[in-house]
Amino acid sequence: MEKDEKIQDKINNFLKENKINITGGIISSEEELSSVLNNIAIDDLEKGKVDKALYFVNKAMEFNSKNYYSLFVKGLIYRDIKKYNEAIETFKEYNNHSNDKLSFIYIGFCYAELNDTENALNYFRKCEKEFSEEEKDEYSSLMCAVYECIGNIYMNKENILEFYEDDKFKLNYKLAIKYYKMSLRINKDNHMLLNKLAACYYHLEDGDKALYCYEEAARVAPENSAYLEGIEELKDMGAVSEPVEF
Repeated sequence: MEKDEKIQDKINNFLKENKINITGGIISSEEELSSVLNNIAIDDLEKGKVDKALYFVNKAMEFNSKNYYSLFVKGLIYRDIKKYNEAIETFKEYNNHSNDKLSFIYIGFCYAELNDTENALNYFRKCEKEFSEEEKDEYSSLMCAVYECIGNIYMNKENILEFYEDDKFKLNYKLAIKYYKMSLRINKDNHMLLNKLAACYYHLEDGDKALYCYEEAARVAPENSAYLEGIEELKDMGAVSEPVEF
C-alpha cells in the first residue's frame, strides 16, 4: 500500500512539475504514464518542438523500460533532426524487441538520406516482401513514399546498365518508371513525380509518353511553367501524347 502511494506521488509530482493536465481519468501506474508520455512526445514532434519531444520520450523510457514503442518514437525524432545513424540504430533496436515491420520503412528512408542506396533498397525490398496486401493498404501513404524513393534511387544511379551494347533502353530508367508508377497508383496527383516520370521516358527517347506525363503534371499544377515548357518542347519535336497506365 505504501509502495503504491509512493508511486502515485511520483507520478503526480512529475505531472505537476511538467504542467501536464490529464483529463478523463487518473494515471495510476508508471506503465500508463509511459504510454501517455509517448503520445505527448509524438504531439510535440508534429508541432516541431523537438527538444520537448526528446525529453518526454526519454522520460517514457525511464518510467517503463519495457515500453519498446518509445524506441520507435525516439527513432522518428532522430530522423526528424537528421541524426540518421542514431535513428537507424534505434529503429533496429525497436525491431529486435517488437518485430514491427513498420520500422523497415523508416530504416530504409534513413539509409536513403545517407545515400547508402544498397541498404536502403534492401530494407525497402523487405517491406515489399513481408508486408501483406492489407498492410500495404493500411500504410498506403508510407508505401507511396517508399515506391517514390526506390524510383529516385534507380533514376539517380550513376552507372546506367544496358541490356546490350546497342540497346537504347536503360535498365535503371525502366526500374525507376516501374516504381514511380506504383507510387502514382496511390497518389496520381503528385505532379512532381509525374515530372520525374516524364524525365525517365524522355531519357528513353519515348517522347509520346513523356508528353502525356507533362500534360498530367500541368493539369495538377497549371501554375508551374516548367511543365508547359516541356509540353511545348516535345510537341515541337513531333511528339503525340500517349496515355500511360499507372
